[in-house]
Amino acid sequence: MKKNFFLLLFLTVAVGLLAASATVYQCPMHPWIKSDKPGDKCTICGMALVAAPTSDSTTAADPNLVTLTPAAASVVGVQTAEVRRAPLVRSLRVSGIIEDDDTRHRIISSRVPGRVEKLFVTYVGAEVRKGEPLATLYSPEVLTAEREYVERLKAGTAFPATERAATRERLLDLDVPPEDIDTLEHTLEPTATIILRAPMSGTVVARHVYEGQQLNKGQTEKESQLFEIADFSSMWFVFDAYEPDLAWLRVGQSVAVTVASLPGKVMTAPIAFIDPNLNEMTRTAKVRVVLPNNDHGLRHKQTGYATVRLEIPDVLLAPRSAVLQQGAEPIVFLEHKDRAYLARRVSPGRVGDDFVEILSGLHAGDRVVTAGGLLLDGQAQLARASLSGDDLSHYHEMTPPAAPAGATK
Repeated sequence: MKKNFFLLLFLTVAVGLLAASATVYQCPMHPWIKSDKPGDKCTICGMALVAAPTSDSTTAADPNLVTLTPAAASVVGVQTAEVRRAPLVRSLRVSGIIEDDDTRHRIISSRVPGRVEKLFVTYVGAEVRKGEPLATLYSPEVLTAEREYVERLKAGTAFPATERAATRERLLDLDVPPEDIDTLEHTLEPTATIILRAPMSGTVVARHVYEGQQLNKGQTEKESQLFEIADFSSMWFVFDAYEPDLAWLRVGQSVAVTVASLPGKVMTAPIAFIDPNLNEMTRTAKVRVVLPNNDHGLRHKQTGYATVRLEIPDVLLAPRSAVLQQGAEPIVFLEHKDRAYLARRVSPGRVGDDFVEILSGLHAGDRVVTAGGLLLDGQAQLARASLSGDDLSHYHEMTPPAAPAGATK
């Protein structure tokens, strides 16, 4: 009885030793590094070797299917996520310039020769209201035109009504305000001065004239400019959008704008205009946002920063980390079965903050690898190389560089 017990114990230990000696250990990262001793480490990466799968646990010779042992799976740390249909969201961050509203910008010029008698606005930045005087001009030509008009008024029916109307039109052409002409019709007293008034309320952003300055005939349009007025009660935020971003942008999208001079303040307004013309050099289009500025907190020409929340509704989404580039083709690893993952080609579309649009190759409900995919891709490439009979020694053996000619050892 005792003899049989020791014989059974010996056979159990012998079988265990034989099984242990038959176990092969390999590196999860470099599976061609193998050993028959547990606890050895990979000579390339230093990772602990794990038990290699036995012959009855191997899968079919499919180079796109990677099956991990439980030990390898714990080392690789594969994580998966579900492919689903949902809105694709992207945050576009841009910088631009705060401009004044072009529709509320006026240039005041002189259309008569003469001299600047008095300036009521003497500095840039002055606030003016519509109808307020900007300057007084002295012009003998205006005096002559007013005298002719008064003569026709005093003559009554001696002159045809058309002549009287023509002389009035001449005064208007000389930039005499209609209210001054009405006053002249009542007083019948010609004057050589014109009061230049603000055509709109706003801020004087340019002044090109001084008291005593002579205004002559034949001046260019630039030389005849006296003032520029801009209404800063609303401002434009203008930024450049690159061609790929134009597919996301549309009029009415909400834009959150910030400027350094107003820390903590976020101004939200919709996109008002997208320029249909691209800049040939930068390949960008101008995008405009109209911002209210009643308190004049926004400064002309200052830099602004904005975030545009872009959203494409109801598309098939996969995490960005799931899409790998294998050569020239994007692939994902699809969860096939327990610890088995299948490489599949996909056609990605637009890229969001965390997800990418999938045009083909996947279906809603599929689970794709989001962590550990690069290791699976390495295993798949090694499997393809082994099936084709390629030599894998170049992965871990490097030929030392040849010694230069004439070198001594």
